[in-house]
Amino acid sequence: HRLPGRMNDFSQLLLRASQVFGAPAYVASIVKRPPYDVYRWIAGVEQPQEHDRRELETLLRVALHRNAALPSRRRRWSDLTAPA
Repeated sequence: HRLPGRMNDFSQLLLRASQVFGAPAYVASIVKRPPYDVYRWIAGVEQPQEHDRRELETLLRVALHRNAALPSRRRRWSDLTAPA
């Protein structure tokens, strides 16, 4: 069973953000939702309502755009929060 195109795009956007930032928990902080929701959305088990999804996509795209504008030597979020 395949997700409709827009929902599948949303799951892919979440997965990409998770890979870029190094942790789904950080993605959860971007979209201001619990990490549990982010994991379920990435897996395609659950999806947000249409109007919420559009807002979440905007937050993710802005964060990814800002990250792309940073110098390439930037460390991942998970590296920055790891204990020394």
